[in-house]
Amino acid sequence: MAAFPTRLAGDVQSVLTVMPEARLAPMMPFEVEVQGETVVIPSRIYNEEPGADLEQVLGGTQQVILHCLYSRHSDGRVRQRHLELTRSSSLGTRCSSRARSGAW
Repeated sequence: MAAFPTRLAGDVQSVLTVMPEARLAPMMPFEVEVQGETVVIPSRIYNEEPGADLEQVLGGTQQVILHCLYSRHSDGRVRQRHLELTRSSSLGTRCSSRARSGAW
């Protein structure tokens, strides 16, 4: 998944193992530079949400990655729920603050 910096590759792989297969390919990706590295963010993803039991096996950073991915979901209710979960996590709060300040 090219949506995250390579330093997070192990965490991203762990997240991908709990995500169900996508019904459709991600739509309209756009590029963003993060600390000198280009990442490709999908505008929409079409994966069903993993069960809560699968989410619980993920570590903190992995849960934030999962929520970031599902904040791009095709269903607006799914996007909203995961966006709120991302913002409520301590890591997500730090990430939001860094993004607002232009640190990324």
